[in-house]
Amino acid sequence: MAAPSDTAAPPVPQPERREALARLDRVCHEIASGNYGNTDDLFALTVDPTAAPIIRELAESFGSMLVQVEAREFRLTGLIEELQEAQRQLEAANRKLASENVELTQKVHTLTIEIDRQRFKREVGEITETDYFQDLQRRARSMRARARGTAEDAQE
Repeated sequence: MAAPSDTAAPPVPQPERREALARLDRVCHEIASGNYGNTDDLFALTVDPTAAPIIRELAESFGSMLVQVEAREFRLTGLIEELQEAQRQLEAANRKLASENVELTQKVHTLTIEIDRQRFKREVGEITETDYFQDLQRRARSMRARARGTAEDAQE
C-alpha cells in the first residue's frame, strides 16, 4: 500500500455531485437575494440521491433556516398589519378627540360667559341692595323730580 503524498490533488467530485453543489449554490444565492421562487429546488436537494450526503445535509439546514425566516416574515407581516390597524384606530380616535375638544371649548366659553353674567348680576345686586346705594338712588330720584318740577314751572 502506497503512502499518500502531500502533493496529491484533492478528489474531484463526480459530475452529478458537482451539479448538485452548483444547484445548492445557485438556490442559496437566489434566497439570499430575496427570491424565494426556487425553494422547491432547495428542498428537492435534500432527497436527491445523486447529491453527496453533505450536500443533502446542507440543503436540509438551509431549508430549515428558510422555513424559520419565512415564519418570522409571516409573523412580522401580521405585526405590521396589526400596527397599521392600531394606527388607523388612533388616528380616528384623535380626530374624534379633536372634534370633541372643539365642542367642549365652545361649551366652556358659553359657560364662562354665563358665569360672568351671573357673577355680574350678583355683584351688582350686592351693591344695589346696600343702604348707601339705595340712599343715593332716592336722592337721584328726588333731584330728577325737582328738576322736572322746575322745568314744568318754567314752561308755564
